[in-house]
Amino acid sequence: MHLTDHVTDMQLNEYLDNETTLAGRSEIELHLSTCEECAARLTALKSLFAEIESLPDLELTPNIAARFIPTRSLPAPQVSNWLTLTTTLQAALALIAMILATPIISRSLTPVLQAYPIPSLNAVLIDLQMNFVMWIQSIQSFQFPTIPTGIFTLQQEFSTGILFASLIGLFIIWIIGNWWLLRKRPNSLA
Repeated sequence: MHLTDHVTDMQLNEYLDNETTLAGRSEIELHLSTCEECAARLTALKSLFAEIESLPDLELTPNIAARFIPTRSLPAPQVSNWLTLTTTLQAALALIAMILATPIISRSLTPVLQAYPIPSLNAVLIDLQMNFVMWIQSIQSFQFPTIPTGIFTLQQEFSTGILFASLIGLFIIWIIGNWWLLRKRPNSLA
């Protein structure tokens, strides 16, 4: 008997984990004594498992561990039976009271509703259209105010050179300020 490639690894893993039956174990040991290829595979698996077991245990950092460690969810608050019954009865009584009060309220509101007629949907849409047309007309007739001349002229004591140097200075201060705000700072949370 020769074990196939796929079954060999699975059978050898079961053999190393002591998960084979007694008959299967003796059969595998008989085969390993006659087959050098399978014996070499068993030796390779033993050394692989020894290397894996010799690796140090690494602790997960809090940032990574939080992704994989399940969090306990708080249990939902339990509502007592008497509270559920009380709220259900209150809702039922409120519904019955509304049904019984409807004729009384409609009789008392009839004079008020007759005094203020409710416009039809057609009248509301026409009113909206008129307001929209008036809004468009007011936008079309809008004019920007005129700026008086001479407001942007430089006074006699300012020259264009002084103005240009001031603008360059402000630009440099702006660049330095942005650099200071956007520079990398050490992270205190890490």
